[in-house]
Amino acid sequence: MTPWLRVGVRWWTAPPGRPVRRVVSCRVGDWRTRASALLPELSAVVERESWSCHVFLSELWQLAAEAHRDGDGDVLRRVYGFAHWCFQQPEQFLSNASVVSFYEHVFDEWELRDEVARWLPAEVVAKVRPLWEWRWPAERLSEVDRLLAESPPPDRNAV
Repeated sequence: MTPWLRVGVRWWTAPPGRPVRRVVSCRVGDWRTRASALLPELSAVVERESWSCHVFLSELWQLAAEAHRDGDGDVLRRVYGFAHWCFQQPEQFLSNASVVSFYEHVFDEWELRDEVARWLPAEVVAKVRPLWEWRWPAERLSEVDRLLAESPPPDRNAV
């Protein structure tokens, strides 16, 4: 596995009028290594090099939903801890991936909303809320806002 992956190419005009490629990259090995260590339940997804972190983060949410239903605090700490670690990474690609492939969907299983709200750090909510506004009716957004206001911030050891 190569430790670097090109994740995007952006074109702009250089001063002489010629297009120049700019490559944005992130350390793929970092998220895969951390995911393997923290989340052996998803090792089959981590080991598929052709699958991106977006696929992994989508599967991560499914694991979180199962853990919420089972009341498995250990799995929840590891899942939300990994998602928050991704969110905090300086590589914007991984941070954005956590928002659109994990956090944007945490209330998709509406019956889990009371349990989910307490796991969401304020800085994550601030970034993902515009996506929720776009996806949901006003009533659902109001309910989430109420739940988040009533939930204390997550314990730093939880995320």
